[in-house]
Amino acid sequence: MMESNDPPTTATYTQFACIGAGFSGIGLGATLKLKHNITDIRIFEREAELGGTWHLNQYPGAACDIPSSLYTFSFAPCPQWTSTSLPTAPQIKSYLVSVAEKYSLLPGRITFCSSVQKCEWLPSPISRWRLTVLSHNAISHHECQFLFSGTGILFHPKTSSFFSLPGAGSFSGTVMHSARWDHSVDLGNKKVMLFGNGCSASQIVPALLGRSNNAEVCSSGRDYNVDKITQFVHSRHYVIPSLAELFPLALLERLPRGLQRLLCILIGEMDFIAMRENKVGRWIRRKKTEEVKRYMRETVPERYSDLVVPEGVEFGYKRRVYDPGYLRALHDERVELVGERVVEVVPEGVKTEGGRLVEGDVIVLATGFETNRFLEGVEVVGRGGERLGGHWGEDVSDGDSLDGKEGVKGVGAYETVAVGGFPNFFMLAGPNSVTGHTSVIIAIENAITLAMNVIKPILSKGSKVREVEVTPEAERQWVSNVQDELNNKTIWGGGGNMTAAESWYVKLDEKTGKRWNAMLYPGYQLGAWYRARKPRKEDWGTMDKYQHLHSNFLFYINIYFGMPCREKDTLQLRKAGQPF
Repeated sequence: MMESNDPPTTATYTQFACIGAGFSGIGLGATLKLKHNITDIRIFEREAELGGTWHLNQYPGAACDIPSSLYTFSFAPCPQWTSTSLPTAPQIKSYLVSVAEKYSLLPGRITFCSSVQKCEWLPSPISRWRLTVLSHNAISHHECQFLFSGTGILFHPKTSSFFSLPGAGSFSGTVMHSARWDHSVDLGNKKVMLFGNGCSASQIVPALLGRSNNAEVCSSGRDYNVDKITQFVHSRHYVIPSLAELFPLALLERLPRGLQRLLCILIGEMDFIAMRENKVGRWIRRKKTEEVKRYMRETVPERYSDLVVPEGVEFGYKRRVYDPGYLRALHDERVELVGERVVEVVPEGVKTEGGRLVEGDVIVLATGFETNRFLEGVEVVGRGGERLGGHWGEDVSDGDSLDGKEGVKGVGAYETVAVGGFPNFFMLAGPNSVTGHTSVIIAIENAITLAMNVIKPILSKGSKVREVEVTPEAERQWVSNVQDELNNKTIWGGGGNMTAAESWYVKLDEKTGKRWNAMLYPGYQLGAWYRARKPRKEDWGTMDKYQHLHSNFLFYINIYFGMPCREKDTLQLRKAGQPF
């Protein structure tokens, strides 16, 4: 990590700064201008263009797999998309560019090709963050009062399983990960070997064959004309019918756009009931498992049924896949599924454990991303020189008892946003912000709302307050509650009849067998929406002047939609005379 001892006077300054110009960074900048009339922000983006995930993931067929009404900002609907269309990666990136231009982030407020190396808190009386930025092989410094992280959840491609194979470097053709697609490679009349069968692979196969059922993908008119696709299948996912078959499209399209969005949110929130580890959840999952298996068996070629249809695992434990035409594409004679494990890479292709040689011209790794990793590559130093990595700890087995420890000893953040000991620092799409039933865009907007409500006292005219941070006790209790919910009260704690090692969401300590899930949010986004608007003043330092109202009606909504109430909350409400 690069160190710098340059004096602070050499640094530029903005009141707000954000690392990353994807949905998080663009959403923050737009919200500041729209709702707070603040334009004093600098966004640092390591790539040459904005878009984040949707700039990097440009593989054939890449598209959103939830209704577009849930994949736009609530304040910036896209009139070109119907509420249930599935926009492609280029269309989503174009949408982000239009939002950035509308809210004056382009040109001028986003610095591209700039990698933030280090963020260090400068204590009172300065009370600022100092960023060390690498851009075009030159180091510069920038300071801000409020620092936001928008580095995303899925950035580092998972490639270790392939490159650890014997002979991995000997292949004579092209090897590329789906998230780093090389469009200069001509696939015409080529034999493609595809590793993986999750969301990305299920979009790639029909797109390469020209058989996607996503109208947005088909309208691109791209014909790849591949000779053959050999797909290596080592895990199985529940592939559910496309949105067109699940959602009442004709009804939705007749409704006002705002109501369409609300209905899609409510339908998605209802899905979370099935993820609970209780009688109702298990009953719903059992029915859903039967329905999806029936759909898959009726759609997939019989010869591939055993390779594709999951067995011994309940619906919901792994990320579901909306069928973009993948199952029907397996009927194409140009596709072959191989269930044998690959044990060696050779110049002409790969060898399987059964001794078979599979020849090919191009290898595509649709193997997903490293998970449970946040702000990797950025050294964040908080109050007293504490580093964020040290605060989280390197061994999740230390997370048995979180109370009384200096850090949380596992990746986590209060309300997915804040970390104790790191003042004026907020994470967007932070730990445990992923929802499998609605949209991460909703989670990002909730995080921005919470952060802005928390810093209201500092922004108030005449305020002498300069910094705010979550209390260590509140952070530890929140993270402990989240892990307890995920491990003991939802399907992801093992109720899905799988080991943690088989779940995309869960990190497993191989020595102790301890689970740590820093990906999923174990609650309803409506609960997070409410709490973002009514932050608990006792959980935050230096919020003395903040007026906190907590009506009985909203309290019951919080209990119903949010995280379980802590004993501390109950005692405080009892002391205040609040009825239950």
